[in-house]
Amino acid sequence: MSDKLKKRREIILRVLLVLSILAVLAVEIWYRLIDSPTELTTDIYSSLSRLFGTAVALVFMLEFSLGKILHPLGNKRASSILYILPAFAIAINNFPWVSFLAGDCSMSASAPDILFYAFMCLCVGLFEEIAFRGCVLMLLLKKRTHSKLAVFMAIFWSSVVFGAVHLVNIFTASPGAVILQIGYFALIGALCCTVLLETGNIWLCVFTHALYNFAGGVIPAFGEGTIWTGPEIAITAIVGVAVAVYSVVRFIKMPTERAAELFSGKENLINN
Repeated sequence: MSDKLKKRREIILRVLLVLSILAVLAVEIWYRLIDSPTELTTDIYSSLSRLFGTAVALVFMLEFSLGKILHPLGNKRASSILYILPAFAIAINNFPWVSFLAGDCSMSASAPDILFYAFMCLCVGLFEEIAFRGCVLMLLLKKRTHSKLAVFMAIFWSSVVFGAVHLVNIFTASPGAVILQIGYFALIGALCCTVLLETGNIWLCVFTHALYNFAGGVIPAFGEGTIWTGPEIAITAIVGVAVAVYSVVRFIKMPTERAAELFSGKENLINN
C-alpha cells in the first residue's frame, strides 16, 4: 500500500471512529431523555448501543491491523469443522432440552417476539466477540505467537478479562450468582478463543456466542417452570466436560504457528 493510500486509510478510519462514538453518545442521550422507558425501549437502546459499540471496536481492529479474521472464509481448512461442531454442541445444549421435553418448563411467545430476542442475542454476540476476541485477544496474541505457552496465556488473560467484565451484574444479582457467572463466562470466552484459533473466522465466534445466549435465555425470557432439574444438570455437565477435554486435546495438538496465521497475509476486507 502506497503512502498516499495509507494516509487516506488513516483519515477514513478516524472519521469512522468519531462517527461511531458520536452514534453511541446519541443513543445514550436519547435513552436518558426518556422519562419512563418501556421494556421494548430498553431493549432497543441495549441493541443499538451494542451495534454502535461494535462499530467502534471494528475501527479499532482495523487501526491496529487485526482485520484478517474479519474475512468470511477464515482459514478455509476443512478440519476446522471438527472443532466448530463441538462448540455448536455447547451452544445448542444451553437450551434445557431435557426439562422442556419432559414438560418441566414451557414457553409461550409470538414469532416476532422470538425473532426480536434472537436479534438482541446477535447484537450481544457481535459486540462481545468483536471487542474481546477481535480486540483484546488479538492484541494479546500479536506479540505472543512464538510458543504454545504464550498463546495459552493470551487466551487465559483475555478470558479472565471477559469474565471479570460481568462484575457489573453485581447490581442486579446476588454475589454468589455473579461469581458463578464470572467463572462460566470466562470458560465460554476461552471456548470462543479456541474457535477463532481453529477457524481464523471471527464470525463463527459471533454465531456460536449468539446461539449460546439465545438457547440459554429464550425459556427464562418467555417461559415458565423448572429449568435446572437433575437430569438437565447431568446432561449439561457431561456435554461440558466432553467438549472441554476435546478442546484441551485439540489445543495441545494444534501447530504453534496457528496463532501467527491470524495475522499473516493480506487483510482482504481492508486493503482491497
